[in-house]
Amino acid sequence: MSTFLDVMGPRIKLLTDLAKNREYSLMEAEVPPGVVVPVHSHVDRETFVVLSGELEAFTDDSWQTVRAGQTVDIPGDVKHAWRNATNETVKLVIASTANMGDFFVEIGRPSDSVPPGPPSLEALNHFVQVAIAYGYWLGSPDDNASIGIHLG
Repeated sequence: MSTFLDVMGPRIKLLTDLAKNREYSLMEAEVPPGVVVPVHSHVDRETFVVLSGELEAFTDDSWQTVRAGQTVDIPGDVKHAWRNATNETVKLVIASTANMGDFFVEIGRPSDSVPPGPPSLEALNHFVQVAIAYGYWLGSPDDNASIGIHLG
């Protein structure tokens, strides 16, 4: 896949051809300023390597700042969240399962076709339906508020 997909704020570009390789999914990612990924979990392990910038990552019941050159490894079924509280786009490499790559392809929209601002209600509903179909857990507004993320 040669273009970035908007996956509800973060942008993902698959580096692995999932039609040929079902062993893993390697992805390039960008997280623009102000983007928040609410608390969630899934069976898929994810390893994030920050290439530039810094993110705040919630895992193991606390927030930590992750800077360029640092790695965060999130085992399956661990609740986690992300936020970019800086003024610069953060660039990462993500290693996960082919299943996670499939999920991003299914929910993603070409970045250049997504208008600025929050996602539409239709896009949010599609995301939730697909996440549930994949068996992913999505935190409620209260779950997110308990870790300092206010949705809405």
